[in-house]
Amino acid sequence: MRDQGRLIEWFDDKGYGFIQPNDLSKDHVFLHIKNFSKPGPRPIVGCALEYTVVVDAQSRYKALDVVYLKANQAQKTKQSKSVIKPKNKSKQYLQPMQVLCIAYILGIVGLSFFGFLSGMLVLLLCLINAMTYWCYAQDKEAAQLGNQRVPEQALHTLAFLGGWPAAWLAQQRLRHKTQKQPFKHIFYCTIFFNILLVIWLVSPLNHLVF
Repeated sequence: MRDQGRLIEWFDDKGYGFIQPNDLSKDHVFLHIKNFSKPGPRPIVGCALEYTVVVDAQSRYKALDVVYLKANQAQKTKQSKSVIKPKNKSKQYLQPMQVLCIAYILGIVGLSFFGFLSGMLVLLLCLINAMTYWCYAQDKEAAQLGNQRVPEQALHTLAFLGGWPAAWLAQQRLRHKTQKQPFKHIFYCTIFFNILLVIWLVSPLNHLVF
């Protein structure tokens, strides 16, 4: 699939960088100097490019057959639906996932306050969420540098254990794992099963003491 974007990072000594597609809802695309379709000047930050998007062995988006674009050839940048325009600030509402995260956090705090969950368990959930965000940040950095990635199974396990609010926040803030399938489907399943786990913990069916 051909796409257009602008170079936002370039490490000339290493010969690679990252492209921000014109559609801001899309993830950054990895670019290596050898993937230009023909020899030309060294790329500079801000230049407009057209390229073919592929997914490499490290599950990152990569640009192939890259060509430079003239100013009259570049498409206009498309804003993500999540970008808030100043004139419409009063009409913006929370996204469904934001509502779910807030409700989950308030629910956990409420259950702890009324004695259904122990304070230690709430503290453990806080630590899991902090670890989850850190793992996403490390995986994002590894994807950019071509280093060993954090296993997706580990990310899903942390989400299932209660770290999914931080996982969702990391996906949005770091623009990481937002488009990859079936990762997103599995991620939503971990949310569902984690909520079921919490319900089981506070239900009469649970004979364990927390």
